[in-house]
Amino acid sequence: MNSPLEQIHDAIRHATVHARGQSINRRKARDPTRPAAAWVAPGRIGQDQGKALSIVLSTIGCAHARSDEGGCTMCSYLLDGSSTSPSSEDFYNQFQTAMAKLDGLPAPLSVKIYTSGSFLDESEIPIEARNKILGDLSSDTRIREVVLESRPEYIEESTMMHIRETLGDRIVELGIGLESSNDTVRFLCINKNFDLKSFKESVQSAKNHDIGIRAYVLLKPPFLTEQSALIDAQNTVTDAIFMGVTTISLNPVNVQRNTLVETLWEKGKFRPPWLWSVVEVLRHAHESAKGKVNVVCDPVAAGKIRGTHNCGKCDSAVVEAIRAFSLTQDVHVFDNLDCDCKTLWKHTLEHEDISLVIHK
Repeated sequence: MNSPLEQIHDAIRHATVHARGQSINRRKARDPTRPAAAWVAPGRIGQDQGKALSIVLSTIGCAHARSDEGGCTMCSYLLDGSSTSPSSEDFYNQFQTAMAKLDGLPAPLSVKIYTSGSFLDESEIPIEARNKILGDLSSDTRIREVVLESRPEYIEESTMMHIRETLGDRIVELGIGLESSNDTVRFLCINKNFDLKSFKESVQSAKNHDIGIRAYVLLKPPFLTEQSALIDAQNTVTDAIFMGVTTISLNPVNVQRNTLVETLWEKGKFRPPWLWSVVEVLRHAHESAKGKVNVVCDPVAAGKIRGTHNCGKCDSAVVEAIRAFSLTQDVHVFDNLDCDCKTLWKHTLEHEDISLVIHK
């Protein structure tokens, strides 16, 4: 008989699979030569500021989300994917279409490639397409930083060696959704399907080739109170820095469609995190990083009902401060923020109740 913890996980996984099934059914045929999205925004590049191009390639989607495990409880990025797998040539055309947005922009530039899955998964991005994309990035001298995304299982020594040899002396980071350094939170609340040991091994494999790790830290997965979520995110930041990551990227949960989180939210069982909690985690991260690790946060749907929000009156000012901090690393941008709703947030931290609370 399964343990109580395994029984809880089975129930959560089944609910996640059900929500994921709705996502798959709603995926539409896409133009395989066009990226799902691409945009340019100010970005922090090493210790400098420049422009960052973010590219979301349209792929068949994350292997974990397509598996019987059902993917992560808060993620509907499978909807960004294509119902069929594009060819290597299609992927290269997607990349070239997005890269046109850099025409005329000066150095330093950053290019961040997202796939709503793993760029290093050869079943998602064929190796031929990967190599052509990396080759183009290496030939543009304006590009000083390249950020790719992958789950730990695809981060291998031979792949790290090839990426480093191709991209030369550029800053290279691999974004990994660590989410929480607490295996129980990651297993139960997020259904991530890898353990902390795998993450540590990925950090070391990348480090062997002077490739950094951008650790995505999730703020408020389902089944945690606001206070438990805040504490878990702070602990995760501390642990990730100790493990040797190069960037902390804080991601407050937003309510995405066809997810377990949306099911809970619609039943009044989940509220996205307060912006005040985001600020507290960023303050902690800045203090823990001591200038040696970049700390960034660009919250999705911030100030909206499905995203991290406060009372509505102060949301714009707090979000603006969060984005300013991400660019400058100046924690003093938070000093003058205040609102009457801060009292309610503090009351929530002290008194919120929920059926499942997990502390580290």
